[in-house]
Amino acid sequence: MRPVAAPAACPDLLRWGAPELYGRWQLQLPDLGQQGTLVLRRHPEFGASLRGEFEIAGLRSIASGDLEEGEFNLDESRDGKSLFAFWSGRLVPEACGREIRGQMQQLDRPGRPGRESRFVLRRQGAAPGW
Repeated sequence: MRPVAAPAACPDLLRWGAPELYGRWQLQLPDLGQQGTLVLRRHPEFGASLRGEFEIAGLRSIASGDLEEGEFNLDESRDGKSLFAFWSGRLVPEACGREIRGQMQQLDRPGRPGRESRFVLRRQGAAPGW
């Protein structure tokens, strides 16, 4: 993805790190017709990274990832051991940190091919420190 300039209302958006994303996010997977939530907080082992929990269609999973220069990346695991899906997206400059859009790609599993979907994350409530 090519870098996107931050709007004048959010001049520091591309310098944001993990702490600016801490909190609860509403999740939409339009290509799969699913919705859910994602809660993000500080990773317990890597302070500059993210740790979170998804709840999608009644299933819970954990996620770990990073935010660098507006690029958002998470790895999702359903069992805490193996990789279930990759999430890759970008902060939406016009939303000033309240929205992330990208692509989710589930890995192939025995007897079941992987699936892909666009995703939209929208912050619920105020961001920490706002």
